[in-house]
Amino acid sequence: MYRIALFLAIMLAFMVPANADDWIAAKLRGNVFQLVDSAWQPLHRNEIVSDSRPIRTAFNGSVSFERGEETIQLGPNTEIRIHDRNGQNFTTVEETSGTVTIEAEVQNVQHFAVETPFLAAVVKGTRFTVKSTSRGAWVAVERGHVAVEDLHSRNHVTISAGQTAEVVGDSDGTTLTVKGHGKLPKVLNEDGSPVLTKQELKALEKAAKDPEKAAEKAAKEAKKAAEKDAKEAEKAAEKAAKEAEKAAKEAEKEKSDSSGKDDGDKKKKK
Repeated sequence: MYRIALFLAIMLAFMVPANADDWIAAKLRGNVFQLVDSAWQPLHRNEIVSDSRPIRTAFNGSVSFERGEETIQLGPNTEIRIHDRNGQNFTTVEETSGTVTIEAEVQNVQHFAVETPFLAAVVKGTRFTVKSTSRGAWVAVERGHVAVEDLHSRNHVTISAGQTAEVVGDSDGTTLTVKGHGKLPKVLNEDGSPVLTKQELKALEKAAKDPEKAAEKAAKEAKKAAEKDAKEAEKAAEKAAKEAEKAAKEAEKEKSDSSGKDDGDKKKKK
């Protein structure tokens, strides 16, 4: 009886009245923890989550926080904090790692955001999933639209249902790319100008190199043609020289024959 009474006392301590803006752990499975006084303690179903308190799921854990018609679902191996702005209808989920799915209420203003070390996803009303790792993060949209910003390069894009935006980091920095169905939107830089993809950059580099290659090819062809013309001119000169030599020999022979004939005629007259 003592154990049962103690358990009920603990549960009653957690079950304080919920306000309209409180996030409640409505569905919970496996091991889910919250950081209280520098120690990870189990989170229980129907418990209210304090603002900015770290929440973590184990490899077998998942939890769904609800507030009215909105939900924040955490997959296994996920760690987050939920921040609500005082006096403002704006919620930010700070996602350190793992997978988070948001079901946001449709509104005419942006009021929900998920931030990872690599990107920030801001929505008006939709359902989308954010996955974060040590190398990057991606956003997949099921309904509505999501504005995604690369927190390092400040490049941004707005994607719709069936599309994903991914930010991957490497030694050269981060890259924001878009994949999915339909016409894919252009990624824009901080000034609002389109960001060229790697394929487009390669095409521009190739186009820039083509005139150089064309000029080099033309120079080689011109040199080849000049060398050909020079050889043909040399052959023509040799041919002309041979023909001139031949004509000179023939003329010399005719002169010799004519001189011999004249000498014969003189002898006959004598």
